[in-house]
Amino acid sequence: MACLCFAIPAIGKANQSAASAESTNDRSVTQTVTAAAPKGRDLNVLILRLQLDDSTLSDGFIAYQDGPQILLPLSELSRLLTLAITVKPESGSASGFLLSQERTFELNIAHSLVSLSGQASNFEKSEVRVIGDDIYVSNTLLSRWFPIDFVLDMSASQLTVKPREKLPLQEKLERLRLAARLGDASAERLADPGYPHVLVPYKMISRPFIDQTFGSNLRAVPGAHSINSAYTAYLTADFLGLEGAAFVSHSNTQTAPEWRITLGRNDPDAGLLGPLKARSFSLGNIAVPSVANIMAGSSTGIGISASNRALDQATSFDRQRLRGDLPPGWDVTLYYNDALLRFQGSRADGLYSFDDLPLSFGRNEFQLVFNGPLGQMRTERKSFLLDQSIVKPGEFLYSLTQHQSDNGAQRSVAQFDFGLTKALIGSAGFIRTPRPNLGQTNLAGQTSNTERSYSQLGLRNYSEIGIVSSQFSFAQDGGMLAELGLKTRLGNYAVDLLHTQLQGGFESEIFSATDDPVKQQNELRVVGTLALDGLPRLPIAINALRVLQKSGATRDSVSSRVSVLLAGNSITNGLNWQRAGATTSTFGNLQLSRRVAEMGLSSQLAYSLKPNASFDSLALSADKNLNGGYRINAGFIRGFSGGETLLSSGVSKDFGSFALALSASYSSRQTVALGIQIFVALGREPRTGKWFAKPLPMANMGAVSVRAFVDNNQNGIRDANEELVPNAGFIINNGGRHPNRSALDGTAFIGQLTPGSYADISLDPSTLEDPLWQPLSSGVRVLPRPGLVQMLEFPVISSSEIDGTVFLLGKDGQRGIGDALVELVNPQGVVISRTTSSFDGFYLITKVMPGSYTLRISPAQVNKLKLIASQERPIKVKPEGDFISGQDLQLKLSQP
Repeated sequence: MACLCFAIPAIGKANQSAASAESTNDRSVTQTVTAAAPKGRDLNVLILRLQLDDSTLSDGFIAYQDGPQILLPLSELSRLLTLAITVKPESGSASGFLLSQERTFELNIAHSLVSLSGQASNFEKSEVRVIGDDIYVSNTLLSRWFPIDFVLDMSASQLTVKPREKLPLQEKLERLRLAARLGDASAERLADPGYPHVLVPYKMISRPFIDQTFGSNLRAVPGAHSINSAYTAYLTADFLGLEGAAFVSHSNTQTAPEWRITLGRNDPDAGLLGPLKARSFSLGNIAVPSVANIMAGSSTGIGISASNRALDQATSFDRQRLRGDLPPGWDVTLYYNDALLRFQGSRADGLYSFDDLPLSFGRNEFQLVFNGPLGQMRTERKSFLLDQSIVKPGEFLYSLTQHQSDNGAQRSVAQFDFGLTKALIGSAGFIRTPRPNLGQTNLAGQTSNTERSYSQLGLRNYSEIGIVSSQFSFAQDGGMLAELGLKTRLGNYAVDLLHTQLQGGFESEIFSATDDPVKQQNELRVVGTLALDGLPRLPIAINALRVLQKSGATRDSVSSRVSVLLAGNSITNGLNWQRAGATTSTFGNLQLSRRVAEMGLSSQLAYSLKPNASFDSLALSADKNLNGGYRINAGFIRGFSGGETLLSSGVSKDFGSFALALSASYSSRQTVALGIQIFVALGREPRTGKWFAKPLPMANMGAVSVRAFVDNNQNGIRDANEELVPNAGFIINNGGRHPNRSALDGTAFIGQLTPGSYADISLDPSTLEDPLWQPLSSGVRVLPRPGLVQMLEFPVISSSEIDGTVFLLGKDGQRGIGDALVELVNPQGVVISRTTSSFDGFYLITKVMPGSYTLRISPAQVNKLKLIASQERPIKVKPEGDFISGQDLQLKLSQP
């Protein structure tokens, strides 16, 4: 696994329009700063997740790697961490303070000088660079300047911020989490910035996004060979007023293509299916979820489903299923709370599925890392907080599914949750499954029919220390299953206890009929992090299971997993112990991976300890990124029991619009294979109607086309001859700035937006070339959906600055007075801006939008100090923006 990286020139040009406004001396400083970087060196761009405690501050944080050091953007980091530091890349300087105004900070790149609380020191020029419109500083240098450590995990594409002193942002996030736990509606308001919603109506049919893979391989053994060619396509678009998705696969060895089609809708605001108030429904090729103790899930077949549960809610109370599309040749690695959990390669149906993932008390963070055969990579993150009831008192949640498998077997699932109190939830379920053994008798002596039916009743109680759950499952043809569970935390560890008791010959797909059926089972699960002073964090997980059978025999199993990030190496060891009667077995799997800039290494060793100690298999792989978009890889696999060895190698190139890979392998059984694969994703820019191609999948994600322009008449619509704004940056979900900037036509394409989850998009004023330009609106909220590019307009208007002096009249004339509170008031009487005069009476109000205002001294301050203020001044700000100077105000002492 690797972070996204590609090569760009080490030093970008400073913002030319901003530099032109500076003095000649400032321009020479900029030239000195630019020259500080080594000539001809390419830096690797890293697109990282920026993490602070349990909060993700940005999913698109851009840093640069130059050898062993990581260069971090000072301005963007200060914005995300809400540090009071102003960065001026055009002059190569920065200033402000850290945590308190006494701890001043000043940076001067031209002189390689930094001042901390008045104490000056020098630094190496290679540690600080101006790149584009920001100043980039080495992470080690920043850790010396700031009370913050920065920990980079290249394998997870994550930069973790670890403050040595509590930041104001941490205190704010803690207040928000506390408000959320207390059910305070203000937490939701703070999470929602209040941007206006932009809704795009569904169409009967729209032009699709298409992810396509073409592949062909030659396989030769002594005396024979075969050629297999295949084509797969995944398409998403609006169809019949719904969200449509289709998968098609065909090869020269198939008589007919394989396909699946799904239609549906998603609405976080529960506006679907009329009185049902559903948040999601789908029909066609759908998956049926598993039901604890009753039924295994199924990913093949057709059916219909509907639910009013939140789209980001877990599929069941303490279980989650992660499922999605996976193109041929791709693989996906699943991480849970930063620890490696599972791995899957591509399947014939173009899907991946991680079923029945247990959730523990507290925060459950899943990360899916997708790696393509051509060097592509992308990540998805899912977070589930299991520490409070998600069902409000009086609320009723449901999930309904009717499904028919490819073999004709019928499955029906209806599950309900209802809030009894703030802490108590009732649940019920009705399930119908196919009977595997038709015509046979069950343990109760009854003859099997074609289907079996079950009903479930349960209660869950939530408290600050844990969750207690109970559930009873009843089989229609006899038998009962009772389950009692506890989820809690002990220090850094989440602890799950589960007791299951079967009575009356209970049978299901999970507990099948045998000569010696299960009578009861007990399970213990511990997940957490071992933290010792001076040692790396050790995420650990332990599962212990004891099964008691009707005869009194027992089956025991214990599995453990320990992970560590050590000197840039990600190491995970899983160990499993099983005992059934007199038979005992112990086996494990050791995985090691390392990613350093352009090169990645990984290895996996499967081994056995009992009944015999042995190595089972060894796999080694390496890949390296080269200049020009090339990537080479090599692999070695050895199966010790069969004695087979497989050597593989490959080369791929990203051509910008598509990616091409060539591969070769040789087996010790004299099998030779040669392959070629081409991947291209197609989409359409709605503004121009032109199709474009990308080397990364796009069909399963949403996208927007944003345009920035100068709105001279403030009507929110771009009229003829209104200026387009290039190089504008956009902020996604109040986090990091998206790497794509607007081009000369003012537009930028922003993809990889999560469908079914609101995206808040705003224009970053700091990226606008004219310092007087300001966005007309604070931002917009959109609901991305697959296969759709939503068009968004971001009008920019020219603001103004108002300055003047506040004078105090006395017997000896007038003089400037400091600390006077100057207010700008709109026609409705609302104060839209305030500022305080400096020691000589001068004041400045910036970013004033066009309109009519009144300028005044604060009446409250005037009354408190028993002063008499001059008359309020009317101010009219014109649409073209301007500097309004000389707006002086007078105060005088009232007569005693």
